Amino acid sequence: MENFFKVCLTVLTIWNLFGTEMVIVSAEVRSSGSSYFVFQQPAYPRDCKEVSNACSSTNNTSGVYLIKPDGHPEPFEAYCDNDLDTGGWTVLQRRRLDSVKFNRSLKDFRNGFGFLGSEFWIGNEKIAVLTNQKRYQLRMDFQNVAGETYYVTYDDFRISDEWGKYYISSLGKFLISDELKIEWCPGNEIFSNETCERTCEDPDTCISATSRTESEQCVCVGDYLREQGQCIPLNQCNCFVADKGSVLGEGKFYINSRCTRNSTCRNNRLIYESYQCSDDATCDERNDVRKCYCNDGYEGNGVTCTREVIPKDCYELYVSGTLSDGVYTIYPDGWPSGIQVYCEMESNGGGWTVFQRRSSASVDFYLGWLDYKNGFGNKNQDHWLGNKYIHSMTNQKTYQLRIDLRDSASSSYYAVYSTFSITDEADKYRLSVGSHSGNTGYDRLSGSNNKQFSTKDQDNDGWSSYNCAERHRGAWWFYNDWDCRRYYYYYYHSASYCPSTCPSHSHYCMLFPDGSDNCAYCALSHLNGDYDGSTRGTQMFWDSYSLNSYGCNLQYTDMKIRPV
Repeated sequence: MENFFKVCLTVLTIWNLFGTEMVIVSAEVRSSGSSYFVFQQPAYPRDCKEVSNACSSTNNTSGVYLIKPDGHPEPFEAYCDNDLDTGGWTVLQRRRLDSVKFNRSLKDFRNGFGFLGSEFWIGNEKIAVLTNQKRYQLRMDFQNVAGETYYVTYDDFRISDEWGKYYISSLGKFLISDELKIEWCPGNEIFSNETCERTCEDPDTCISATSRTESEQCVCVGDYLREQGQCIPLNQCNCFVADKGSVLGEGKFYINSRCTRNSTCRNNRLIYESYQCSDDATCDERNDVRKCYCNDGYEGNGVTCTREVIPKDCYELYVSGTLSDGVYTIYPDGWPSGIQVYCEMESNGGGWTVFQRRSSASVDFYLGWLDYKNGFGNKNQDHWLGNKYIHSMTNQKTYQLRIDLRDSASSSYYAVYSTFSITDEADKYRLSVGSHSGNTGYDRLSGSNNKQFSTKDQDNDGWSSYNCAERHRGAWWFYNDWDCRRYYYYYYHSASYCPSTCPSHSHYCMLFPDGSDNCAYCALSHLNGDYDGSTRGTQMFWDSYSLNSYGCNLQYTDMKIRPV
């Protein structure tokens, strides 16, 4: 079977083979044309041929000798190969072990480098002087990885001097060894065992050397990719993306830096499409891939993002696996951007959305209509969520209400109402509650059923005699309930009981004074009054004989809802 040897035009052949050698032998002495001439032996031989001629046959061995070509100022050492043919070859270059770096500067190649006994370049200046004193034959010997040897010759080799940039001024006739057939690598290719050659069609995958018929062959290197058998610059591949500076594989995509255009390789052609991130996504590069990524809490491809979970209340969070108390974002009807609420998940069955809490005097609850509409306080501590949010939540499903209380003796109580909702602002957030249960002893909220909400700056209690929100120093679903003088006049035609009852019965903390001999109240519960209120009628209270101090001066309250 015929052996083939391949080299690249763009690189010296000897650079790409194991054990290469370039040698020169003197073949003819130039003369002036006369029939004879006098040859004067110089002090030093001018090349290895003269070294060989000067030495006896017993000492004619290969090695390092001192020569001085015509025109060279000083003699220098050269390696003479006297084992090849009849000997006398002056070796210019040898590469065998890859022990000497050949990627060097022009100055290094001018002066020469390496070690004559192993790998070296003798130097362009020496080669120029040497090849211009006689006519020389150039021989190049090669050995491949299989141990096979080949050679080529040129019968008239000469290079110019430094002024001519060491130009090859002559090569002469080219001959090759009988067993060698040279096949040149095309441009942009080298002869190599390179295992990571790539193609325009699949630039991300190396062509495995094991899939080739030969261990070494012409391959594309650097910024060249193979396309239909040829090596071309990557920017000439059909799926080259200038912004990226590389080629896309089939089916791959590239999003530009502003996430406004998507370039996709389809059938070895780039397809450009407009691209835009969702309002709920961010243009970002993650794991070397730039695209639109949905924000936290959303899922999708970045162009379209939907919420992973869209909880309308704390109960939907609870059933989806959120089991810890804390502040969370929910999305009631009418609030697409969401609102933050405190969710009670760890007690009373979990899933409760808290809209009121009192535990200290740190937050002032004697506020106006807008404050109670929009909400105030700290969701993690004392707060009122906001009537506009309470309305939206309680009208999207049927909810129950739970009120937890702690009296002045730190005993805990609760009241549950089977249904709870309030109307919108136009109807003044009117209250609707269902049946009562619990251990508070008395139902003290049903009297507020169907009543509008009142604040100090919006009196909606229906009682012309009093502004209940002012008298009770808070906001609630107040109503016209009881006036001491009016009550006793109606039933007993006398109010003589009031002067002694109103100021003396301190356990009736829901009573606010009206002069020295009268008192009244607007509801039997008020959880938004002054914390530790000192004036009668202004405290937080839940009127009940079951609670310590008849439900006066409550230490803690919270109000929360959960779907029925």
